[in-house]
Amino acid sequence: MLLGFRHFSFLNMKIDVSKFIRALKFEFLMYKKAGLAPTGFKIIRRRILSCFGVLQLEQVFICPSHECNANCAHCYEKLPHHDSHKSLTNKEVKNIVDQSSRLGSKRVYLCSGEFLLREDALDLVRYARSKNMIVSVTTNGLLLNEKKIDELKEAGLTILIVSIDSANPSRHDELRGVKGCFEKARNGLRIAKEKGIITQIWTYITKTNFNELESIAKMGKELGVENVYVFFPLLSGHLFNRFDENLTYEERESFRKRFNGDPLVTLEFDKEETPCNGGGLLHACIMPTGDVTFCPPVPYSYGNIKSRSLRDCLKDVVKDHKKFSHCTGQCIVNFPEYRTGCNAKYMYSTDF
Repeated sequence: MLLGFRHFSFLNMKIDVSKFIRALKFEFLMYKKAGLAPTGFKIIRRRILSCFGVLQLEQVFICPSHECNANCAHCYEKLPHHDSHKSLTNKEVKNIVDQSSRLGSKRVYLCSGEFLLREDALDLVRYARSKNMIVSVTTNGLLLNEKKIDELKEAGLTILIVSIDSANPSRHDELRGVKGCFEKARNGLRIAKEKGIITQIWTYITKTNFNELESIAKMGKELGVENVYVFFPLLSGHLFNRFDENLTYEERESFRKRFNGDPLVTLEFDKEETPCNGGGLLHACIMPTGDVTFCPPVPYSYGNIKSRSLRDCLKDVVKDHKKFSHCTGQCIVNFPEYRTGCNAKYMYSTDF
Protein backbone atom coordinates (compact mmCIF):
# COMPACT_ATOMS: atom_id res chain seq x y z
CA MET A 1 0.00 0.00 0.00
CA LEU A 2 2.81 2.43 0.89
CA LEU A 3 4.40 1.91 -2.52
CA GLY A 4 1.64 3.95 -4.09
CA PHE A 5 2.79 7.15 -2.37
CA ARG A 6 5.94 9.26 -2.50
CA HIS A 7 5.40 10.33 1.12
CA PHE A 8 3.04 9.51 3.96
CA SER A 9 2.46 11.19 7.30
CA PHE A 10 2.23 9.75 10.78
CA LEU A 11 1.95 11.82 13.97
CA ASN A 12 2.49 14.90 11.74
CA MET A 13 5.84 13.52 10.53
CA LYS A 14 6.44 13.31 6.79
CA ILE A 15 8.20 10.11 5.79
CA ASP A 16 9.96 9.68 2.43
CA VAL A 17 8.71 6.25 1.41
CA SER A 18 11.26 5.68 -1.36
CA LYS A 19 14.17 6.46 0.97
CA PHE A 20 12.66 4.33 3.72
CA ILE A 21 12.37 1.34 1.37
CA ARG A 22 15.91 1.81 0.00
CA ALA A 23 17.29 1.91 3.55
CA LEU A 24 15.30 -1.18 4.44
CA LYS A 25 16.57 -3.11 1.42
CA PHE A 26 20.15 -2.12 2.20
CA GLU A 27 19.80 -3.25 5.81
CA PHE A 28 18.44 -6.64 4.74
CA LEU A 29 21.43 -6.94 2.39
CA MET A 30 23.86 -6.17 5.21
CA TYR A 31 22.37 -8.84 7.45
CA LYS A 32 22.37 -11.37 4.64
CA LYS A 33 26.04 -10.73 3.82
CA ALA A 34 26.94 -10.93 7.51
CA GLY A 35 25.19 -14.27 7.84
CA LEU A 36 22.78 -12.83 10.39
CA ALA A 37 19.07 -13.44 10.29
CA PRO A 38 17.01 -11.00 12.37
CA THR A 39 13.29 -11.16 11.83
CA GLY A 40 11.90 -8.77 9.27
CA PHE A 41 9.72 -7.28 11.99
CA LYS A 42 12.75 -6.25 14.06
CA ILE A 43 14.43 -4.54 11.10
CA ILE A 44 11.25 -2.68 10.16
CA ARG A 45 10.66 -1.71 13.80
CA ARG A 46 14.13 -0.16 14.13
CA ARG A 47 13.73 1.74 10.86
CA ILE A 48 10.34 3.10 11.87
CA LEU A 49 11.63 4.13 15.29
CA SER A 50 14.56 5.97 13.69
CA CYS A 51 12.14 7.82 11.38
CA PHE A 52 10.17 8.97 14.43
CA GLY A 53 13.27 10.14 16.29
CA VAL A 54 13.28 7.49 19.02
CA LEU A 55 16.71 7.48 20.67
CA GLN A 56 18.59 4.21 20.32
CA LEU A 57 22.21 3.12 19.96
CA GLU A 58 21.87 1.03 16.86
CA GLN A 59 25.39 1.72 15.60
CA VAL A 60 28.75 2.75 17.02
CA PHE A 61 31.74 4.47 15.46
CA ILE A 62 35.04 3.37 16.95
CA CYS A 63 38.05 5.49 16.01
CA PRO A 64 41.08 3.65 17.41
CA SER A 65 43.78 6.05 16.14
CA HIS A 66 44.35 9.32 14.29
CA GLU A 67 47.37 7.82 12.51
CA CYS A 68 47.01 8.15 8.75
CA ASN A 69 49.02 7.76 5.54
CA ALA A 70 47.19 10.58 3.72
CA ASN A 71 46.99 14.33 4.26
CA CYS A 72 43.52 15.42 3.20
CA ALA A 73 42.72 19.10 2.73
CA HIS A 74 39.35 18.66 4.44
CA CYS A 75 40.48 16.27 7.20
CA TYR A 76 38.63 16.67 10.50
CA GLU A 77 41.41 14.88 12.39
CA LYS A 78 44.43 17.02 11.49
CA LEU A 79 43.91 19.32 14.43
CA PRO A 80 45.70 20.72 17.49
CA HIS A 81 44.24 18.16 19.83
CA HIS A 82 45.50 17.91 23.38
CA ASP A 83 45.96 14.15 22.96
CA SER A 84 46.37 13.88 19.18
CA HIS A 85 48.85 11.00 19.40
CA LYS A 86 46.77 8.81 21.69
CA SER A 87 45.39 5.51 20.44
CA LEU A 88 42.97 2.99 21.89
CA THR A 89 44.57 -0.31 22.82
CA ASN A 90 43.34 -3.62 21.48
CA LYS A 91 41.76 -4.38 24.85
CA GLU A 92 40.02 -1.00 24.99
CA VAL A 93 38.51 -1.39 21.51
CA LYS A 94 37.20 -4.84 22.39
CA ASN A 95 35.74 -3.46 25.62
CA ILE A 96 33.90 -0.79 23.60
CA VAL A 97 32.55 -3.48 21.27
CA ASP A 98 31.33 -5.43 24.30
CA GLN A 99 29.64 -2.39 25.86
CA SER A 100 28.06 -1.42 22.55
CA SER A 101 26.74 -4.92 22.03
CA ARG A 102 25.12 -4.86 25.47
CA LEU A 103 23.49 -1.55 24.52
CA GLY A 104 21.93 -3.19 21.48
CA SER A 105 24.32 -2.05 18.76
CA LYS A 106 24.12 -4.21 15.65
CA ARG A 107 26.69 -2.39 13.53
CA VAL A 108 30.20 -1.12 14.22
CA TYR A 109 32.21 1.27 12.04
CA LEU A 110 35.99 0.91 12.44
CA CYS A 111 37.24 4.17 11.08
CA SER A 112 39.21 7.41 11.43
CA GLY A 113 42.83 7.92 10.62
CA GLU A 114 43.61 4.92 8.45
CA PHE A 115 42.27 1.96 10.39
CA LEU A 116 44.15 -0.60 8.26
CA LEU A 117 47.48 0.77 9.50
CA ARG A 118 46.84 -0.97 12.80
CA GLU A 119 48.62 -4.30 13.18
CA ASP A 120 45.58 -5.66 15.01
CA ALA A 121 43.04 -4.46 12.40
CA LEU A 122 42.05 -7.97 11.33
CA ASP A 123 41.81 -9.13 14.93
CA LEU A 124 39.44 -6.26 15.75
CA VAL A 125 37.27 -6.98 12.71
CA ARG A 126 37.14 -10.63 13.71
CA TYR A 127 36.25 -9.78 17.32
CA ALA A 128 33.41 -7.42 16.38
CA ARG A 129 32.05 -10.01 13.97
CA SER A 130 32.14 -12.64 16.75
CA LYS A 131 29.63 -10.45 18.59
CA ASN A 132 27.18 -10.88 15.71
CA MET A 133 27.67 -7.31 14.58
CA ILE A 134 27.73 -5.96 11.03
CA VAL A 135 31.32 -4.76 10.63
CA SER A 136 32.29 -1.82 8.41
CA VAL A 137 35.80 -0.53 7.74
CA THR A 138 36.35 2.97 6.37
CA THR A 139 39.56 3.45 4.42
CA ASN A 140 41.30 5.75 1.94
CA GLY A 141 42.21 2.64 -0.05
CA LEU A 142 45.99 3.03 -0.03
CA LEU A 143 46.55 -0.32 1.68
CA LEU A 144 43.98 -2.26 -0.32
CA ASN A 145 45.07 -5.10 -2.56
CA GLU A 146 43.70 -8.57 -3.24
CA LYS A 147 45.57 -10.13 -0.31
CA LYS A 148 44.35 -7.54 2.17
CA ILE A 149 40.77 -7.80 0.94
CA ASP A 150 40.88 -11.60 1.18
CA GLU A 151 42.10 -11.24 4.77
CA LEU A 152 39.34 -8.77 5.61
CA LYS A 153 36.70 -11.06 4.14
CA GLU A 154 38.07 -14.04 6.08
CA ALA A 155 37.97 -11.97 9.27
CA GLY A 156 34.28 -11.31 8.70
CA LEU A 157 34.15 -7.84 7.16
CA THR A 158 30.64 -7.02 5.96
CA ILE A 159 31.08 -3.60 4.33
CA LEU A 160 34.11 -1.89 2.83
CA ILE A 161 33.71 1.89 2.73
CA VAL A 162 36.17 3.82 0.58
CA SER A 163 36.43 7.61 0.59
CA ILE A 164 36.36 9.27 -2.84
CA ASP A 165 36.73 13.05 -3.17
CA SER A 166 36.68 13.26 -6.96
CA ALA A 167 36.23 10.96 -9.95
CA ASN A 168 39.17 12.79 -11.52
CA PRO A 169 42.30 10.86 -10.46
CA SER A 170 44.63 13.85 -10.25
CA ARG A 171 42.10 15.95 -8.36
CA HIS A 172 41.38 13.14 -5.89
CA ASP A 173 45.11 12.61 -5.30
CA GLU A 174 45.59 16.35 -4.79
CA LEU A 175 42.82 16.49 -2.17
CA ARG A 176 44.21 13.37 -0.44
CA GLY A 177 47.81 14.57 -0.58
CA VAL A 178 49.05 11.23 -1.97
CA LYS A 179 49.84 10.38 -5.57
CA GLY A 180 48.21 7.15 -6.72
CA CYS A 181 45.51 7.19 -4.03
CA PHE A 182 42.69 7.25 -6.59
CA GLU A 183 43.78 4.09 -8.40
CA LYS A 184 44.27 2.23 -5.13
CA ALA A 185 40.82 3.27 -3.93
CA ARG A 186 39.09 2.42 -7.20
CA ASN A 187 40.81 -0.96 -7.53
CA GLY A 188 40.04 -1.77 -3.92
CA LEU A 189 36.34 -1.19 -4.50
CA ARG A 190 36.43 -3.31 -7.66
CA ILE A 191 38.21 -6.23 -5.99
CA ALA A 192 36.01 -6.14 -2.89
CA LYS A 193 32.92 -6.17 -5.07
CA GLU A 194 34.25 -9.20 -6.95
CA LYS A 195 34.90 -10.94 -3.61
CA GLY A 196 31.29 -10.48 -2.54
CA ILE A 197 31.87 -7.75 0.06
CA ILE A 198 29.32 -4.92 0.22
CA THR A 199 30.97 -1.75 -1.08
CA GLN A 200 30.17 1.87 -0.40
CA ILE A 201 31.66 5.18 -1.46
CA TRP A 202 31.68 8.00 1.08
CA THR A 203 32.09 11.50 -0.29
CA TYR A 204 31.28 15.09 0.60
CA ILE A 205 30.21 18.44 -0.80
CA THR A 206 31.79 21.80 0.10
CA LYS A 207 32.15 25.09 -1.75
CA THR A 208 35.44 23.89 -3.28
CA ASN A 209 34.12 20.39 -3.97
CA PHE A 210 30.80 21.56 -5.33
CA ASN A 211 30.69 19.93 -8.76
CA GLU A 212 32.08 16.45 -8.03
CA LEU A 213 29.03 14.45 -6.97
CA GLU A 214 27.58 13.78 -10.42
CA SER A 215 30.77 12.13 -11.67
CA ILE A 216 31.36 10.26 -8.39
CA ALA A 217 27.84 8.82 -8.58
CA LYS A 218 28.52 7.74 -12.17
CA MET A 219 31.76 6.09 -11.05
CA GLY A 220 29.93 4.30 -8.24
CA LYS A 221 27.38 2.95 -10.69
CA GLU A 222 30.13 1.69 -13.01
CA LEU A 223 31.84 -0.08 -10.10
CA GLY A 224 28.58 -1.58 -8.90
CA VAL A 225 28.81 -0.21 -5.37
CA GLU A 226 25.70 -0.58 -3.26
CA ASN A 227 25.61 3.03 -2.16
CA VAL A 228 27.22 6.47 -2.51
CA TYR A 229 26.82 8.23 0.83
CA VAL A 230 27.15 12.01 0.79
CA PHE A 231 28.07 14.38 3.60
CA PHE A 232 27.40 18.10 3.51
CA PRO A 233 30.32 20.20 4.88
CA LEU A 234 31.75 18.97 8.19
CA LEU A 235 33.22 22.10 9.78
CA SER A 236 35.83 20.37 11.89
CA GLY A 237 39.58 19.84 11.84
CA HIS A 238 41.07 21.81 8.95
CA LEU A 239 37.65 23.32 8.28
CA PHE A 240 36.67 24.09 11.88
CA ASN A 241 36.34 27.84 11.33
CA ARG A 242 35.87 27.70 7.56
CA PHE A 243 32.24 28.76 7.48
CA ASP A 244 32.94 30.02 3.96
CA GLU A 245 33.09 26.35 2.89
CA ASN A 246 29.58 25.66 4.15
CA LEU A 247 26.60 25.45 1.83
CA THR A 248 23.63 27.79 1.91
CA TYR A 249 20.13 26.45 2.42
CA GLU A 250 19.44 27.01 -1.28
CA GLU A 251 22.55 25.02 -2.24
CA ARG A 252 21.60 22.13 0.02
CA GLU A 253 18.12 22.15 -1.48
CA SER A 254 19.55 22.05 -4.99
CA PHE A 255 21.41 18.82 -4.19
CA ARG A 256 18.31 17.34 -2.57
CA LYS A 257 16.23 18.16 -5.62
CA ARG A 258 18.78 16.49 -7.87
CA PHE A 259 19.74 13.40 -5.85
CA ASN A 260 16.93 12.48 -3.43
CA GLY A 261 15.34 10.31 -6.10
CA ASP A 262 18.60 8.68 -7.16
CA PRO A 263 18.54 4.97 -6.19
CA LEU A 264 22.32 4.91 -5.66
CA VAL A 265 22.93 8.17 -3.81
CA THR A 266 22.05 8.86 -0.17
CA LEU A 267 22.37 12.36 1.25
CA GLU A 268 23.08 12.29 4.97
CA PHE A 269 20.57 15.11 5.40
CA ASP A 270 17.95 14.46 2.74
CA LYS A 271 15.64 17.16 4.13
CA GLU A 272 16.31 20.38 6.02
CA GLU A 273 14.25 18.91 8.85
CA THR A 274 16.42 15.78 9.07
CA PRO A 275 18.07 15.56 12.54
CA CYS A 276 21.63 14.49 13.25
CA ASN A 277 21.79 10.69 13.43
CA GLY A 278 24.57 10.97 16.01
CA GLY A 279 24.11 11.90 19.61
CA GLY A 280 22.50 8.57 20.37
CA LEU A 281 19.68 8.86 17.82
CA LEU A 282 21.23 6.04 15.81
CA HIS A 283 24.89 6.18 16.74
CA ALA A 284 27.63 7.66 18.88
CA CYS A 285 31.41 7.71 18.59
CA ILE A 286 34.45 6.83 20.69
CA MET A 287 37.61 8.74 19.78
CA PRO A 288 41.25 7.52 20.01
CA THR A 289 41.49 9.20 23.42
CA GLY A 290 38.47 7.27 24.68
CA ASP A 291 36.26 10.36 24.58
CA VAL A 292 32.61 9.82 23.64
CA THR A 293 31.23 12.23 21.05
CA PHE A 294 28.18 12.68 18.80
CA CYS A 295 30.16 11.29 15.83
CA PRO A 296 33.76 11.34 14.47
CA PRO A 297 33.82 14.99 13.23
CA VAL A 298 32.34 16.49 16.41
CA PRO A 299 35.20 17.46 18.80
CA TYR A 300 33.17 17.75 22.00
CA SER A 301 33.57 15.10 24.68
CA TYR A 302 30.80 13.76 26.91
CA GLY A 303 33.11 11.71 29.07
CA ASN A 304 35.75 9.06 28.62
CA ILE A 305 35.27 5.29 28.53
CA LYS A 306 38.49 4.95 30.53
CA SER A 307 36.75 6.46 33.56
CA ARG A 308 33.01 6.07 32.82
CA SER A 309 30.88 3.44 31.19
CA LEU A 310 29.66 4.04 27.66
CA ARG A 311 26.10 3.87 28.95
CA ASP A 312 26.71 6.71 31.43
CA CYS A 313 28.43 8.86 28.81
CA LEU A 314 25.54 8.34 26.43
CA LYS A 315 23.07 9.72 28.97
CA ASP A 316 24.79 13.11 28.62
CA VAL A 317 25.05 12.77 24.84
CA VAL A 318 21.31 12.17 24.55
CA LYS A 319 20.52 15.22 26.69
CA ASP A 320 22.32 17.49 24.23
CA HIS A 321 20.72 15.78 21.25
CA LYS A 322 17.34 16.72 22.69
CA LYS A 323 18.54 20.22 23.64
CA PHE A 324 19.69 20.93 20.08
CA SER A 325 16.94 19.06 18.26
CA HIS A 326 16.30 22.23 16.24
CA CYS A 327 19.79 21.99 14.68
CA THR A 328 18.83 20.03 11.58
CA GLY A 329 19.75 19.74 7.92
CA GLN A 330 23.52 19.62 8.43
CA CYS A 331 26.15 18.45 10.90
CA ILE A 332 25.55 19.74 14.41
CA VAL A 333 29.16 20.98 14.70
CA ASN A 334 28.30 23.58 12.04
CA PHE A 335 25.92 25.34 14.44
CA PRO A 336 27.50 28.08 16.62
CA GLU A 337 24.83 27.54 19.29
CA TYR A 338 25.95 23.93 19.72
CA ARG A 339 29.60 24.96 19.98
CA THR A 340 28.90 27.55 22.66
CA GLY A 341 25.99 25.91 24.47
CA CYS A 342 26.61 22.17 24.55
CA ASN A 343 27.27 20.40 27.84
CA ALA A 344 30.50 18.85 26.60
CA LYS A 345 34.23 19.52 26.76
CA TYR A 346 35.86 21.13 23.74
CA MET A 347 38.63 18.72 22.70
CA TYR A 348 40.93 21.08 20.77
CA SER A 349 43.79 22.68 22.66
CA THR A 350 43.57 25.91 20.60
CA ASP A 351 41.35 27.53 18.02
CA PHE A 352 42.45 27.77 14.39
